[in-house]
Amino acid sequence: MRGAGKSSYDLIDSDRFWKALGPVTGLTVMDLACGAGRYTLPLADAVGAAGRVIAVDLWDDGIAQLRAAAREAGTERVIETHVTNVAETLPVVSGSVDLCLMATILHDLVADGVDKPALFEVTRILKPAGIVTIVEFNKQDGPPGPPKAVRLSLEDVTRRLMVLGLIRFGAVVELGPHAYLAQFRRLPGRKT
Repeated sequence: MRGAGKSSYDLIDSDRFWKALGPVTGLTVMDLACGAGRYTLPLADAVGAAGRVIAVDLWDDGIAQLRAAAREAGTERVIETHVTNVAETLPVVSGSVDLCLMATILHDLVADGVDKPALFEVTRILKPAGIVTIVEFNKQDGPPGPPKAVRLSLEDVTRRLMVLGLIRFGAVVELGPHAYLAQFRRLPGRKT
């Protein structure tokens, strides 16, 4: 799998992101392929002491940076970290996650040919009413971000998640000139 790149958090309109994400207080949120935790740390603040953020990434230096930043911010009790390949079995109990954030990672999983096992794992860990929030780069020439050929349109993303019984809901939100956010949830009655 590809290594960590620059976080997209600094490229998006964070106010639009948080408004679109909605309230997450008290929820269990997974930050899939979290890197050094640019999304993870504010997620920990957002879920509060009653919530939990599970941050997973293959990049052990990024996880070490996140752990240090969480200690400094006083959120280490809210953030659970794992160094793991997100295309393999995630270290989380089935049906235990309210929301899975996939911030500019799906295009890398597709490029590496491991999107299907990774997305299967995401559906496995979701609660029945769980949500997958996708942030991806607009299908346009960069920089910033990956080459246009690697980027995923909303239609590409929707097609990949629909195969697993996840349907798009709510508005697609432009997070500025470079990225968009779309949310998906399981079809009623559908199990993995």
